[in-house]
Amino acid sequence: MNLVKNFGYVFLFISVLILELLLGILTEFTDFKVLPFLMLLFFISSKRFSNSFVYAYFFSGIYYDLFYTSNYFGTTSAKYITLGIIVNYIYSKLDSSLYSEYLTFLLAVFIYNYEIIIYSPSLNSIFIILSISIINYFLFKLINITLKRDVFKKTI
Repeated sequence: MNLVKNFGYVFLFISVLILELLLGILTEFTDFKVLPFLMLLFFISSKRFSNSFVYAYFFSGIYYDLFYTSNYFGTTSAKYITLGIIVNYIYSKLDSSLYSEYLTFLLAVFIYNYEIIIYSPSLNSIFIILSISIINYFLFKLINITLKRDVFKKTI
């Protein structure tokens, strides 16, 4: 049963990664990107991180390296696992305020898009990272609030 659960997580992560890649194709000409896979990584890393998600991080990174990049095999897996460990550690040590959660999300965006900073360090790339983090954090909070709401307990 544990094996089926792990394969389910792998399938979920790869499906969301494919969705993000499709959204990236649609928004290729803009610098403002919606990153649902990053939101999933952040949600899992901050709220529900366990050892069973390591396989999903690993295989989604392998899938991304195999079909979409020319990186060394496993580079993206290491990035995803590092992001999960760092976000989980920082999120567990900080208080649960909106400001600290956004700063943790901003750090996750920096780790997720470190190529933008390394290959073209400029004020424009920092502005792009900040705008991506604001847009995606707003969407993350919107999804998070929607998922917390229990529709069966609400009265009309």
